[in-house]
Amino acid sequence: MASRRFIKIRGALFIFILLAKANSVMAAFVTGAGYTSTELYSTTGTYTTIGGLDLDGGKLYFGQYTDMKSLNLGDNSTQVVGTIPSNVGNALVIRHNGTTYTSYGTSYNSPYPYKMGYINGSGSYVNQLNEDGIYDCAVNSLGDCYIVANPDALGSKILKYNWSSGSTTEVADVGGYSGGIAFDHFDNLYYAEQTSGQILKFTTAQVATGGLDISEAEAILSITAGYICFGADDDLYATTGWGATLAKYDLSTQSLVSEIAYGGIGKFIVDGDDIYFVDTDWVDYSSTIQHVVPEPSTVLLLGLGGLLLRRRKSINGL
Repeated sequence: MASRRFIKIRGALFIFILLAKANSVMAAFVTGAGYTSTELYSTTGTYTTIGGLDLDGGKLYFGQYTDMKSLNLGDNSTQVVGTIPSNVGNALVIRHNGTTYTSYGTSYNSPYPYKMGYINGSGSYVNQLNEDGIYDCAVNSLGDCYIVANPDALGSKILKYNWSSGSTTEVADVGGYSGGIAFDHFDNLYYAEQTSGQILKFTTAQVATGGLDISEAEAILSITAGYICFGADDDLYATTGWGATLAKYDLSTQSLVSEIAYGGIGKFIVDGDDIYFVDTDWVDYSSTIQHVVPEPSTVLLLGLGGLLLRRRKSINGL
C-alpha cells in the first residue's frame, strides 16, 4: 500500500509541475499579517484533493475526485451536484446560468489531454470539448467565457469558449507556460505568463478583434503568477511561488499591497472582503477550503486608503 501511495503522489506532483499548477508542495497553510482564516471544508483522511472553485448563489462549487460538490456558506452543508468520469486531476469549475461546467485531465501522458463540459439535470457529465492542458478560465461582464490552455510545451493559447456547443475560437497565441487569466472591471483581459514572469494585459478592443500574439500585450507587472483575479477595489490578486503565497498588488504603482496567505494555494475567489481558496497539502494528499478576511483594523485601513486608490486609478484609467 505504501508503494502504491508513493507512486500516486509522485504522479500527482509530476503533472502538477509540468502543467504549472499554482500549488505549493510542502508549505503549511498560514494567514498573512492582518488577516484571519476559517476552514470551511477538508478532505483529510479521504486521500482526495480539490480542483477548481467558483461562487454562485451563496454556494461554493468544486470538484473532489469524481464528485462535483457544492458547499452552502450559510450552514456549511455539502451536496454532490454531479459526477465526472474517473480522472487524474480536476482543472476548473465554473458556474453559468445555474449550470456547473468543469474540465479535468484524463491522463498523465504528454501533452496532457483534458476534457471540458457540464453537469446536466440528472447529475451526469456531458462532454463538449477535448483540449490539451486546460489551465484556467475567466468570464467577462457580457457572460462570455475564455479559457487558457497549454496544449504543448511553450505553446499556450487563449480561447473563447461557447457555452452551448463547447466550440472554441482562438483569441491569442501567447506561447510560454500558461498561468491564470482574469478580466478587470473594464473587460480588459489579463494573463499570467509564467515563462518570462509577467502579467500581460490585452485591451477590450484587442480581445474583441482576436488574432493576437504576445507581442501585442502590455506587460504591467513583473511576477511569476499562477491564478489571478481582480477585487472590487481594482487591485490584482495573484498566487506566486507555485501557490506558496497569495498576495494583493496595486497595478497603478506596480507594488505589493499585502500578502494574504501562505501554503499550497490553488484556485481562489475574491468577493468583497471575503477571500475563498483551495489549499492543498501534496504530501498528505488532501485539501481544505479556506475563508480569509481582513482583521477589523486592516479593514479600517483599507477603507481609508481605498478612497485615494480609487481616485488615483480613475485618473490613470485602469
